[in-house]
Amino acid sequence: MLGSVAGRLPRVAMPFRKRSTVQLARPISVSREVLLFVVGCALAAVMIAGLSFWQVNRAATAEAINDAETITQIDAHGIVAPLLTSAVLAGAPNAIQALDSAVTGGVLGNRVVRVKIWTAAGTIVYSDEHRLIGETFALGAEESDALESAITHSEVSDLSRPENRFERSFGSLVEVYLPVKATNGTKLLFETYQLETALQADQARVWNGIFPALIAGLGLLFLLLVPLSWRLARRLQRSSKDRALLLQRAIDSSETERWRIAGDLHDGPVQNLTAVSLTLGSAAMRLSNPERAQPSRDELVAVMQTASEESRTAIRELRTMIMEIAPPDLDRGGLGAALERLASIAGEHGLGVVVDVDACARTLAMDDTALVYRTAQECMRNVVKHAHASKLLVRLAPTRDGVTLEITDDGQGFSPDELRRRRQNGHVGLKLLEERVAEAGATLGIQSAQGQGTTVWLRIGGPTRP
Repeated sequence: MLGSVAGRLPRVAMPFRKRSTVQLARPISVSREVLLFVVGCALAAVMIAGLSFWQVNRAATAEAINDAETITQIDAHGIVAPLLTSAVLAGAPNAIQALDSAVTGGVLGNRVVRVKIWTAAGTIVYSDEHRLIGETFALGAEESDALESAITHSEVSDLSRPENRFERSFGSLVEVYLPVKATNGTKLLFETYQLETALQADQARVWNGIFPALIAGLGLLFLLLVPLSWRLARRLQRSSKDRALLLQRAIDSSETERWRIAGDLHDGPVQNLTAVSLTLGSAAMRLSNPERAQPSRDELVAVMQTASEESRTAIRELRTMIMEIAPPDLDRGGLGAALERLASIAGEHGLGVVVDVDACARTLAMDDTALVYRTAQECMRNVVKHAHASKLLVRLAPTRDGVTLEITDDGQGFSPDELRRRRQNGHVGLKLLEERVAEAGATLGIQSAQGQGTTVWLRIGGPTRP
């Protein structure tokens, strides 16, 4: 009675859920990342160029002033000082003419346009502009400091001052002055007026030696960094996609496995226990109603025996599922013992199972051991459910560079079209196994045909099977 009830209960297929999709916080755009990198580099280059411009400009200005002061020192001590005799200080025409010849021939030129020699009282004792000789003007603080400190000074000329009225036609000038001594020991102030354009030329010379190299260096840096940043951004994008794909596969595998377990529970132990409950309830109602025909002793014994068998079947299936989810013997007894247990479960469904495990199983890494076990588990489950086979061979043997697991049955087999239909109907266990094997770097192959059985092989390490 109970068996017929259990057989009539519907085997309801669990709904196939649409998979959830992993959502990244923000997709990585290679062009956007490279653009941000280039903008950042451009801002950094502008800052570097600005600081370099400021520093180079200071260095060029200092170099130009140093050149002007050096020229003035050479002119003062090498050309003019030996000719500063007492006659020059007295304004003797011959001495002035001799000094004129030296100044015109050795000092004045494209750079220096005016020479003045002052006494400490501010009297001009010599100038190539003779109209200034003998005139007295108040010395500025800088000129007085130069006489006292014996240090060369320079500054932009104030052409509005009366002593500079004859230099206004030259445009912007720079004064450079330093103390010198006449042949009789009198301390004088030697002063040259140099064209500012000459100092600017000196600055440009420094700029031309430094700044082009700086610009070329920044440009070369851009040429090297932009392709490198593009390559790194592409690698980052691929890495992000790979992580999302791995996460999606993990979610899909977990969700599919949960629904598979739920389906197995529904179609197995739940169906058996439901049949037990209905049949025992029916018998109890007959016994509790005296107006109904009472079941005989033999009928009650049959009901109780069948209920006991169905309960044991449900318990056995539950234990099997628990062992499949977390097989304890895989760690304790090793891979051989775990495969033997899977074979015994398949044998309970009428299969004649032969397990041939080589000693190489003891040396497998834990990840490879788990992969072999899960492959054998999925294949045996498929054989039990779909193959209608009578014999099953499980062989684990070493190869040249690894190991090979082969699972062969003599069942009805299947065609590629049938396999595609099963996957469309929600049977994705084999597809998920293929993905897991591929992620582990192993190879999974299937050979099957209608009426000729099926062989599934897993190769870890070594070349793929042709």
